[in-house]
Amino acid sequence: MYKKSKLVFIDDLQQHDPKDGGAAYFTAKALVIAEDNAQYHGTVETLRISDLILKQSSFIYDGVHSREAHKLYTWPRNLGDMAAWAASKKAFLEQHVMHFPIQIHSVQEQHHLSWEFITPEQFKKTPQNIQASPAFQQYLDHIGDYFFLRKERNDPV
Repeated sequence: MYKKSKLVFIDDLQQHDPKDGGAAYFTAKALVIAEDNAQYHGTVETLRISDLILKQSSFIYDGVHSREAHKLYTWPRNLGDMAAWAASKKAFLEQHVMHFPIQIHSVQEQHHLSWEFITPEQFKKTPQNIQASPAFQQYLDHIGDYFFLRKERNDPV
């Protein structure tokens, strides 16, 4: 589940097809730095990366202005074709979200996120007093081995 944090997705996308025939969603592992009561926690979590591009979510593209996140990617011609929806989401997530550091500004309900891209340097500035899980400690011990992509701040896609 998401919380206010900085994160970067580092693993391959995993597609999940609901048994009710609804739209597929994707998950991926992420390095997460979150603050809770003035204490920072570093973890590696598997999150629903698809939640970033839901209609309820907002993408902040210049630090102030936002747009509905589902407008970031190309919708399929046949809106009833669930496989085409999944392919479109997967292509967008792989090209524009995986390995790009982001910041979650707010979480309203479970699937309503407000987020923006941040620089790799902003993500790699780890607080001194961070409590790290063993998996996150592995990242801290080998931080120089990690390469994150940079997104231009005013480029919504």
